[in-house]
This record gives sequence, structure tokens and C-alpha cells, in this order.
Amino acid sequence: MQPTDFPVRKLPDLASLSTTSSLIGNLKAQSPEQWNAFVLAYTPLLRFWIRSKHIPPADEDDVLQETLRSVVSGMGQFQRDPHGGTFRGWLRIIVNRRVVDNFRNQPTEGLAPQSVLDAHPVPSQKEDEVVDEEEQALINLKARAMELVRQSTNHNTWEMFWLTVVDGVSPAEVARQFHVSPSAVRMAKARVLNRLRTLLSGG
Repeated sequence: MQPTDFPVRKLPDLASLSTTSSLIGNLKAQSPEQWNAFVLAYTPLLRFWIRSKHIPPADEDDVLQETLRSVVSGMGQFQRDPHGGTFRGWLRIIVNRRVVDNFRNQPTEGLAPQSVLDAHPVPSQKEDEVVDEEEQALINLKARAMELVRQSTNHNTWEMFWLTVVDGVSPAEVARQFHVSPSAVRMAKARVLNRLRTLLSGG
């Protein structure tokens, strides 16, 4: 199964999974494993944001690498904003700054387009097609996170999570199938959801 094949729309509201600071704490601690997971999960979303700013295709990889470098160097200073600032919002600001830097470094370009300078356009300011593309990028992010968690989760634990959350099978029925207690099924479900929270902590 490819990451984008996961039926993420069947999961609980994944916005509710964006309350933990585990991912941020691990990145601040410079955990190689967590950094690799972050890069694998978030690169497509970062690349989407870069492309949406009309960066020349030949410059996309450079801007992406500069964005990742800025995340590494700035992670220690990141603090959640109690008034609504989020990790993904912080990432988007970094992308915007690196895009502006790229335009400024072009020998024949004076200023970045206004669309680049608008760091946080509200949905009503975007064309419907762009909104749909960004929604799909976020869905792909969640699907990649699920695939990363699946690859590093015990098979039975994953299956119990999948049956209860995605297929809607009752914990009691899943417990009978796996010859465990219903509480063990609920623990398996919680364990997987907690790991998803760690990867999707950027709400």
C-alpha cells in the first residue's frame, strides 16, 4: 500500500492530534530518528508551499534545502504562540522567507511577487483550485505519517488500531479476533494515535 492510499478521511479529526509537543521536543533535542521522520513526512508539504510561490522549478530543491536548514537552526527558538500560532504556521513563514531570499538573489529580478510576500493568505483569498491542492497536500502529509507509524509498529497493534478506527469494528469484536482483552485493543489504538500525534504535532 502506498502512503497516499491510506483512507485518512476515516480517521478521527486529525486536527485534534495536533496538541502534543513531542515532535517539536524531539527535533529540539536533535533526535536523528525524529528528524528523518519529519523530513519524510513534511517534505511534500514544504515543496507544495514552495511551488505555490511560483519558484522556478530549477530552484525548488535549493529553496527546500535552505528551508530545512532554517528549521534546524531555528528549532531551538520555536515557541508555540498561545494566541493561535502553530508549528505548521511557523514552517510556512520559513518557506516564505527562503522564497523571498531566492527571488532577491536572482540577478535579473528586483522584488519578489506580492503573492510571495503574503505569508498567510486566508482561504477566501485563494482560488478554489489552490485550496483543493493544499488540502490534498495535507492529506498526503497525514498519509505519510500513517505509513511511517505502520512501518515501525507491531503488526497486531497496527491491525487492532486499523480495525477499530478505520473499519469501525467494536473493540470487543477485535478482542475476540486477536484473543486479547478489550482493554488491550483500546491500548493498541491509543498507542498508534499517540505516535500519529507525535508526527502531526504541528496543527
